[in-house]
This record gives sequence, C-alpha cells and structure tokens, in this order.
Amino acid sequence: MRNDETGLTLLELLISLAILGIIAVGLQQVMSTALSTYDSTKTEQDLLAQARFAMERMAKFVQETDSIVKPDDVSDEETLKIGERVLDTYDNATHAYRIDGDGLLDADNDSDSLVNEGGSDPSDLITFDLDKTDTSNWKLREQMPDYATPALDDFVAMNVICEHVTAFGCNLMSANLVEVNLRLNDGKSEVSLKTRVRARLMD
Repeated sequence: MRNDETGLTLLELLISLAILGIIAVGLQQVMSTALSTYDSTKTEQDLLAQARFAMERMAKFVQETDSIVKPDDVSDEETLKIGERVLDTYDNATHAYRIDGDGLLDADNDSDSLVNEGGSDPSDLITFDLDKTDTSNWKLREQMPDYATPALDDFVAMNVICEHVTAFGCNLMSANLVEVNLRLNDGKSEVSLKTRVRARLMD
C-alpha cells in the first residue's frame, strides 16, 4: 500500500527558511536606508524653513524702510540695521494694530504726517544681528521698536528668529540695495541662502 501523504522535507524547509531570511535582511536594509534618507531630508527641510523665515522677515523690513543704517561700506557686515517700517497698520492713539491703520504711518510717532524728522519723532531702528554667545549654536536675532507704548526710543526684547547659523553677512550694493547671505548647519545638514532686497524709500 502506497503512502500518498505530501509535505516538506527537512531540506526543503531549511532552504525556504534561508530564502525568507535573505528577503527579511534585504527588506530591513531597504527600510533602514529609507528611514535614514527621510530623517536627513526632514532635517534639511527644517533648516531650510528656518532660513527662509529669517530671510523673508529681513527682506520684508528692508522693503518697508526709509533708511538703511547698516551695512554701510563694510563687506559682510554681521548686522542689518534699518529704519522702522513705513506702513499704516498701527493706531498711534490706541496703540493697537488694525488692518486699515489710522491714516498715519507706523513710523510717524508724533502724528504730523512726517516720518522720522527728529525731535519728537526720531527714527526708531530695527536690528538683525548675530548672537555668538553660545559658540556651538549661533543665533540670528531681531529687535523691534515697541509700538505698544507711546514712548519713543523703546524696544521690545531681542527675539531669536533663526538658530544653527554658521555665517551671516550683509553687503550694501548701492544706496538702497542690500545683499544678505545666510548659512545654517546643524551638524547633519547645511543650507545656504542669498538674496538682494531693494528699499522702497530712502532719505
């Protein structure tokens, strides 16, 4: 009488296990590479987002200024200092922000329709500079006039807008054209951005 039972021999089982092991190792390597690539890409994207935010913020205020104080004639100046913005988004009487403002520019502190003419209406400055206090993590900071109070020449605290800065430089290309360079490196990724911004109004 014949035995028709079918099944895997020990050799076939061992071969199957070996093949499955090879496939599992291959998949693990693919997953490891994919995760490593994702982590590297995400880190670079985070750095790029920081750099773009900082560059766009500096560009916005240069475009809205009536004077560029720094850089002057120094190449790669590590400070960008400009006159306050000349927009109308602030109510000088109530010290609150409104979409339609109050008919007077933000920089018109004494409400006489003239901007930064001195005396009771001095030019308040917006400053972007490099904080090198922590040698392992330089930070790009901004300091703004305090529009929330009627006092003149008062500023809000320095605000960090970008970390992991390895280089920050500004060059005055012409009387109203500034070139800004920014490089970030967190030890894993590095991004570099450069832009040129033209001020709309100059003294």
